[in-house]
Amino acid sequence: MRNFSLKEFSCDKRYVIAAIITLICSIICGIVLFKLSNINVYFVNFANDYIFFVFDFNNAKLIIPHLLSELFYLHLFFAIAYFTKFKFLTLIILFCRGIYFSVYVAILFSLNSLGGATVAIIVFIPTAVLSVIFCCLITDSCTIINKKYVFFVPTICALINTLTLLILVNLLFRVIIVIV
Repeated sequence: MRNFSLKEFSCDKRYVIAAIITLICSIICGIVLFKLSNINVYFVNFANDYIFFVFDFNNAKLIIPHLLSELFYLHLFFAIAYFTKFKFLTLIILFCRGIYFSVYVAILFSLNSLGGATVAIIVFIPTAVLSVIFCCLITDSCTIINKKYVFFVPTICALINTLTLLILVNLLFRVIIVIV
């Protein structure tokens, strides 16, 4: 049981405060960029495809890109925090993720008014928030986990986030669609 003991875990308050400030600044920047700039056609096409695949319950075309991006980002956060002593460098990546998150949410809300807002609220925002939580958790706790298991933690977190996406799309979203 000592392998999964959390007695040594104490949250780094400076990192959490810096991550929250970084996310707030990136969301504000993403909204401003969405309003001021001409959004690239690839962002709009991705948002259209995302809405279509969620409404079509096409899981394979949702899961594979989501799982690959989660694996990439979580392993990147893990590598920076575990192999270097500069875990505050992960805030740069968190800022970029926050900008993309806010631009996609703005596109989803403006693209297909009710459909896009429904997909954003029920599916996209919860999975993105869970992903950010996992990124910060991995960054903060990767040094206290047992050395035998530490390299599997980002993959397990990515799988949990992907399973959450599946549950949100296949259970919650279907129930809401049936009710409406």
